[in-house]
Amino acid sequence: MSRRRLVGFTLIELLVVIAIIAILAAILFPVFARAREQARKTVCLSNLKQIGLASLMYIQDYDEQFPWLMQDDRTNNNSTGFSTGLPTGPPMWSVDLNNKRGLFMEYTFRPYIKNDGLFGCPTLQPDAVVIGADGQPLNAFGSYGYAFGGVGPVPSPRYDRIPLELFVRLAALNMPPLNVLGPEYKTNNPQAYYIAGQAQAACNTPAESIIAFCNSYGAHMGVTDSQVVSPPYGLGTSSGATLAVMVDGHAKYKSGHFIELVKLIMHPMNR
Repeated sequence: MSRRRLVGFTLIELLVVIAIIAILAAILFPVFARAREQARKTVCLSNLKQIGLASLMYIQDYDEQFPWLMQDDRTNNNSTGFSTGLPTGPPMWSVDLNNKRGLFMEYTFRPYIKNDGLFGCPTLQPDAVVIGADGQPLNAFGSYGYAFGGVGPVPSPRYDRIPLELFVRLAALNMPPLNVLGPEYKTNNPQAYYIAGQAQAACNTPAESIIAFCNSYGAHMGVTDSQVVSPPYGLGTSSGATLAVMVDGHAKYKSGHFIELVKLIMHPMNR
């Protein structure tokens, strides 16, 4: 009776197999990562579309007037849900936005959305929701920015805490790379660009003026904000991407240089 020959691999054969697997992994993993990010981008676009529809339903209930809401939680007290550090109205601002409950999308549009998950970009990941005694969120936990950049030509006390207002004030000061912006971007008045607190009829460019946008210039391109907006503000050369929903209800994705994305977010409403 003959013995059965044992089948095995030599060390060289094992190394060849491992090398082939490593090469395939190096080729396929980036492909999988891009496919996953494409799926996340699609979800993000859908989320923004829902936020846009919620805002349009809101204004139908409030005389076609967009609400005064902050861009994010930088001027919000996340322990109480009240705004903080803003002017208390005249004579500095025409409207009193200080110490007001829920000046953020996640609070105001919640009755129209009914799903807290829609406020979070799957790439950026939302913060944990903090619910107050009234059953409503205390924090702006989502990943999206609302179209608020201040009130009129008078700056906020700390407008560096309101990035969209910062764009307006820097453009007015003609600082690089914002000095490439035309005169229509230099009104020094945030209400020339952002719909917060304004009537829908005030916007003459509904297909190009934003309601909300994804709060990153780099995440959907796989880079960090510091890579996209390097000092001083990218010099107009760095590339990134963002997504936005417009006043007419459609949502879009745009990649490009920093200054091009600024133009997307800061489009003159009466152009």
